[in-house]
Amino acid sequence: MDKLSQEIILITGIAVSFSVIAVGVISLFMVYRNRQLQSIREKEKMQSDFNQQLLQSQLEMQEQTFNHISSEIHDNVGQILSLAKVQLNIICEQDKLDKEILTEAKESVTKAMTDLRDIAKSLNSDRVQSMPLTEITKHELRRISRSGIIETSFTTTGAGKALSEQKKVIIFRIIQEAIQNILKHARAKNIDVIFSYEPDHLKIDITDNGRGFSKEILAAKDGLGLKNIMNRASLIGGHAVVESVENKGTSITIITPYG
Repeated sequence: MDKLSQEIILITGIAVSFSVIAVGVISLFMVYRNRQLQSIREKEKMQSDFNQQLLQSQLEMQEQTFNHISSEIHDNVGQILSLAKVQLNIICEQDKLDKEILTEAKESVTKAMTDLRDIAKSLNSDRVQSMPLTEITKHELRRISRSGIIETSFTTTGAGKALSEQKKVIIFRIIQEAIQNILKHARAKNIDVIFSYEPDHLKIDITDNGRGFSKEILAAKDGLGLKNIMNRASLIGGHAVVESVENKGTSITIITPYG
């Protein structure tokens, strides 16, 4: 074999080798690209699923909030205004103006107006977003305490950290639902709420001294709004833990990262 033939064979071998390498590189690139595209599609689907879950959760929370507001207006504000009406009727039936009853009627109307304003504030998501979560929670607890039915307390530990507006609204609605469950089912005398600002997460404990519920209900995580509370905590990247002892009370712990 002459020198020219050897060079042709060598060049051909090098060309074939480069071709194989090029095909391999292109194949690896295509595999990588397909995986990247698949990852992007999966992330887009996860984001789409998250947005749908968030929308559904917001609609459910809105409906529950409206039901709660309707109940409060009927039970609390309605009773106060009924009392004011009775007081005014008494005044109208008297020959002489009874200033003491008139003052009581004015106080009843003022209390009804205050309760209506507080209810409107708790319903307004824009207001929830504009206020610190601690403040809007304290406001909600004070409003409940004014009914005289139950005592509330609020405590914070650690240095407060910022939460996204979306997350803040969902956490507040979770707190509202937990409190409403206590008012409707627990027959408790006290509600204690503790915000613990840990280095990498916020922990919220909501505790009552009511009648609690059975292990079967707790294990099923159904009824009493437990499933909603846990689903919504999961929706914001956190989780909720519920513990209850019959005739001793219930505690709900919500843990969520910041951001």
